[in-house]
Amino acid sequence: MRHVLTGAAVGAALVLAGTPATAAPATVSGESAVTCGNANWPHQPKDGTRGRITKSGSAAAHTGPYADCPIVGYISSGTSVEYDCYVVNDYGNTWTWVRVPDGGGSLGWVYDKYLSGGGSSVPCSR
Repeated sequence: MRHVLTGAAVGAALVLAGTPATAAPATVSGESAVTCGNANWPHQPKDGTRGRITKSGSAAAHTGPYADCPIVGYISSGTSVEYDCYVVNDYGNTWTWVRVPDGGGSLGWVYDKYLSGGGSSVPCSR
């Protein structure tokens, strides 16, 4: 089942996707195992700037900063999101944790190439 997230319905649609953004950790097998799930990528909302989804169609929100991590939902192109912070994964790609603006719920990790301004400029690490 594919969900596209837009505007105020973003948080509600993530719940409908079947996996909340704070899903339990999961390990994805492949060439190298990646660890997924918010519990393995702790962070605090440090940035607070807003951006937009720039990928045509929609961008996937993942449980971890890897394309192989489970998708919790899709965010439509042009949707405004708030940036928490970014991480660099084991492949050297940067991902930003996004949420609904104005204190809204967490959405998940989005690949920075799909975000205006290249995503957050504030690293999640201390």
